[in-house]
Amino acid sequence: MVTKIQDDEALFKERGFGKVLGFGQKPGLIVVDMITGFTDPMMPMGSDLTPQIEQVNKLLNVMHTMNLPVFFTTISYDDDTLADSGIWYQKMEGLKTLKTGTKAVNVDPRLDFRSGDSLIVKKYASAFFGTDLIARLNANGIDTMIIVGCTTCGCVRATAVDALQYGYRPIVVEDAVGDRSLASHEQSLFDLRQKYADVLKTDEVISTVSSKYASV
Repeated sequence: MVTKIQDDEALFKERGFGKVLGFGQKPGLIVVDMITGFTDPMMPMGSDLTPQIEQVNKLLNVMHTMNLPVFFTTISYDDDTLADSGIWYQKMEGLKTLKTGTKAVNVDPRLDFRSGDSLIVKKYASAFFGTDLIARLNANGIDTMIIVGCTTCGCVRATAVDALQYGYRPIVVEDAVGDRSLASHEQSLFDLRQKYADVLKTDEVISTVSSKYASV
C-alpha cells in the first residue's frame, strides 16, 4: 500500500521539487541549541536526544580532525523579565528557563565542545537572526552549512531556511537532528528536503566531508 508521504514525494518530484544543492567549497558544522534546557527530558522544553548526540559527536570528531569550523548555538536571556525575547515568551512559557548563568543554557556536557569552537548566543529561532553568524561564516570562507541539533521543526528549520536565503548551502543531517514531536520532526524533514536543504544521514555527510575536503 502506497503511503501518503510516498504520494507526496512522487507529486513533489514530478513538479520539480527536491533538487540536490550539493556541497560547496568549504563546509562548517553548526550545532543548533544542543543545550541542557533542550536535551534534558525533565526540563520544560527538553526531550531525550541521546541518539542525536551520538551522531553529532561523530560529526564533531571529523570536523575537529580536519580543522573545519564548528559553531554551537545557545538561547540565553539576560533580562529577568525576558524583555530580550521580545514577545516570543508569550507564546512559549518554557523560555523563562533559559536564563543566562544557569545550567539550562550550557552546551550538553556529553558533546565534544572544544575551546576552539565558536559559540553563538541567540534570542530567537534562527542562528542568523540578531547574531554575527554571517560575519563568522564569511571570515572562514564557508559556503556550506552542515546543520545538526534541535528542534527540527523550530530552530533547525529556521536556521536552514535562513542559510538558503543568505546564499549558503544547507545540509541537514537527518539522524543528528531531533524534536519533541516525531510528527513535527518527520514533516519538517520532508519540507526541508523538498524546498530548502539537502537532507542526508550522518554517515553520508562524513563520507563526503572526509573525501572532498581532505586538502582544505
